[in-house]
Amino acid sequence: MLLIFFITDCSSFASKIKLIDSSASLAFFEVEEDEWRKIFPNEVSKLNIDTIKFTELPNVLKSIQYKRGVLAYEDWEVLVPEAYLPEIQKFAEKVVTNKEPKVYLCIFKLDDILAPNVKILKTSFYILGTEEGLVLLFHEINTNISFQTQYSFEDWVIFHPSPIKPIYRPELWLRDKQHTSLYKDKLVSKNGIYGNVVVYQIPELIPNPPLYKYPKEEEVIAPVEQWKSVPEKLKALEEMRKNQLITDEEYNRKKTELLKEF
Repeated sequence: MLLIFFITDCSSFASKIKLIDSSASLAFFEVEEDEWRKIFPNEVSKLNIDTIKFTELPNVLKSIQYKRGVLAYEDWEVLVPEAYLPEIQKFAEKVVTNKEPKVYLCIFKLDDILAPNVKILKTSFYILGTEEGLVLLFHEINTNISFQTQYSFEDWVIFHPSPIKPIYRPELWLRDKQHTSLYKDKLVSKNGIYGNVVVYQIPELIPNPPLYKYPKEEEVIAPVEQWKSVPEKLKALEEMRKNQLITDEEYNRKKTELLKEF
């Protein structure tokens, strides 16, 4: 009954996901392949998925903290309440046995202490697994939602997707410095860090050095501009010889190496 309500009350995206498990504060959905491959960053969307590492999901979530205050840079709290981890563990153990691997969406809520029946903090994230590890893509992080009257399960679990873009601000901090990192698009020199995508034990996706939180502006090192062509390198080499920075022998040897690049 809950699933029928969800599908009829939401956008066309609802037909792309299926409710498979839920409780008073947590809900898990399967996401259709043609949908999740459009949601994740291009490099991640090309991965072959597997659920073998899903049992490690609770430990990954334990290491993720979120920024509580807007002004205070170092004011952090655990994102997923410890009380929710046993239920997440049960879900992970259940899907790991599925013969056909899927990508999943998890949504959970926290009641507002002052108005528990009409206000919540909502978090939603996608879970993609491979043979090596996991990728978590956070769509909402403690979004404040208010209801006019006492809300029901159907009210808070409704999911309104939007195109996923990198979050260019420090919202998450990863305490596990051995196995996790924020994702960074290798093909983008500027604004390539996804502050909302966490990678766990997938070597080809983890940047070097790993990123445990989104860097402050003064910590971002501008990439060194690469030489665009061999002629530019030859011109610079000639200048070095004229200024007697290198010998004729070094000049000729390096020139020969550069000409082989053509």
